[in-house]
Parts: sequence; C-alpha cells; structure tokens
Amino acid sequence: MKLIDAVKGYLLSRKSRCNDKTIEWYRQKLSHFCSVLQQEYEITKLDKVTVTHLRLFVEHMKVTKACENNPHKPTQEKDIRDVTVKGYVQVIKSFFIWCVREELIKKNPATNLDNPKVGRYVIKTFTEEQIKAILDACDTSTMVGFRDYTIILLLLDSGIRVSELCGLTLDRVYLSVMNQAFIKVMGKGRKEREVGISTSVAECLWKYIHMHRHPKNATDQTLLINLFGVPLTINGIEQLLQEAAKRAGVTGVRVSPHTFRHTFARMFLENGGDVYKLSLLLGHSSVVVTENYLRDFESRNARNNQIKHSPVANMDLSKSKGGFRKKQADILRE
Repeated sequence: MKLIDAVKGYLLSRKSRCNDKTIEWYRQKLSHFCSVLQQEYEITKLDKVTVTHLRLFVEHMKVTKACENNPHKPTQEKDIRDVTVKGYVQVIKSFFIWCVREELIKKNPATNLDNPKVGRYVIKTFTEEQIKAILDACDTSTMVGFRDYTIILLLLDSGIRVSELCGLTLDRVYLSVMNQAFIKVMGKGRKEREVGISTSVAECLWKYIHMHRHPKNATDQTLLINLFGVPLTINGIEQLLQEAAKRAGVTGVRVSPHTFRHTFARMFLENGGDVYKLSLLLGHSSVVVTENYLRDFESRNARNNQIKHSPVANMDLSKSKGGFRKKQADILRE
C-alpha cells in the first residue's frame, strides 16, 4: 500500500473523533512527512518505512526554518520550535499505531522512536488591561460587535475550548436554573461536562440570543451565528479575536481562544480556585495535563512576591554612605 493512501485512510478514521481544525493539523503534518520521505529517501510504500527513516525525518525537521512549509507566512531565519517537532512525532506515532491496529503493517516502525526533548515554556496570558482593551474594541451597538463581546466574556468566564464553543447549541445553555447559569459542553472523547457562568455573562448571552441572533434557518440551534446567519466556525472566532485585539492595540501575547483558556485557568487559581476542580472544568483527562496551565500562574506569583522577599528591598540602605550614592554626590560636587 502507498504511504499516502494509508494517510488518507487514517484521516478518514479520525473524522468521527476530531474537529476540522485537528484533522487539518494531522493532514498538514502527515502530508509533509510523506513528501520528505519520497523526496529525500525515495520511500513511497507504507511497509518500507523503518525507524531509521523516522529518525532521519526528525533530524530533518530540527533544521527546518520556521514557516518554511506555511504558504501564508514568509520563511524566517530561525529553526522551527522544538514543540513543533514534537508535534510531528506525536502525529507519526499515532498514525503507525493505527496502521498496525488496522493490520496494514505487521510491525510498528515508530515503537522505538524517541520523543524529542522540549523546553518548559511559560505560556503568556492576557493581563486585565489587555482584556478590557479588547472588550472596549467591540462595538456593542451592532449585532456583530455585541456577539464578539459576548464570545470574549464567555471564553474568559468558562475556559472552554474553541471547538466546544462552536458546538454549543441553545438547548445546552441554561440561564435561569435555580439562580445558577451554566452551559453543557461536549469535550474531547465525547465527554460531556457542565461549566458555570457568571450572572453578567448570562445576561449578555440572554440579550444576544433574543436580540442579536438571527439564523438563516429558523430550525438551526447553533448558539453562535455569523453575519450571514450560518454557524460561526473556529477560524471565524480566531479571526474576530485577532481583529478586536488589533483594534485595541494589544501586542506581546498570542491572541487566540486557547490564550483565553489559559488566562481563565490562571485567574481561577489566583482567585483561590482548586487545581482539581480546575481540571474538571477544563475537561482534562488528568491533573497532570492541567499542571501545564500552572506555569504562568506560578511564574507570576514568584515575580509578584519577589519584591516582598527581595534581600535588597528588605535592607535599609537609606543610611548608606558608600557605593553609588557616595560616588554620585562626589560627581555632583565636581
């Protein structure tokens, strides 16, 4: 069997479990994998792939320039990030596990393929000032502006994934149940969970649903509708967030739905929330996954407490007669 045909079968099998953006993520990486194996090593058959080919591909990716394979962005001088290389390895391993399970090959060539080491990065989240600026950039007097305003508040208030946001329907939005508003979302692995929302966000949702939501098809139950009356897509949400941030002049942080998810997690912990409850709210399979969201929280806490515990800040230097103060006085007298 041709390698590219096996990839097509794998992508088809993932459609029932993944959203369109995830499928595209798999497709892009596996297509590039097939292309490199064919061009560099003349490998086109699935059963001809060995662990050596996979290791050579990983080394090839390590020296690939950033955005080299992205037709929408110019190639940069720096190499792609280690987390990107790790993403390729994860997809390749998943693909070959599927190939063995479907009996397309007898032996998995990726069994002994090591995951590349990656650095521990702090994912930068939004500041309160940046959030307010993005909200202020939404013209709430218009249908689109009020919808965008509501989306931003809902992302920040719930921490749900963008795919879960797009999948919300009217029957999963509960705005007045025993004075506790909440939404039901369908997460990864078809796992349903309830996520509470604050009163102010519930009020915005009520107003959006009754005044600004105008579906093209009256029977359409999708919560979020675009300007043409059809369901809003993941790309549409990402684009509206980026446009609002651009109008607000927000820079220095990645503007995406996932950044709002991380911001929610950080603020939840800062306000005294429990990490185990946070894990349930985020829909994580394990608290270990949630710990990745703690880095910005821990980094901010350490930075905020630095002055409080700083040796210099806690020293009385006002009576110091030496060092810089003395030299500066001497210079002024001269």
